[in-house]
Amino acid sequence: MTEENQPDDFKKSDGENWDWQTETREWSSAVTELACFSLAKMKGKDLIEIIDTKRGILRYVCIFRDKNND
Repeated sequence: MTEENQPDDFKKSDGENWDWQTETREWSSAVTELACFSLAKMKGKDLIEIIDTKRGILRYVCIFRDKNND
């Protein structure tokens, strides 16, 4: 998956108040937005959202979903 090859519902958002304890979707944290794309490829998942928490070294939260088998 590349930035050009994203799902139609992909979005970037600010998430200073994002809470890992209440998040129900599959996620991982990353140092950069680009690392989210690498994680999605490694996991074989679609990257549907990148949340910038604006805190810590692993400030980006990458939200994934299973690939569509269209």
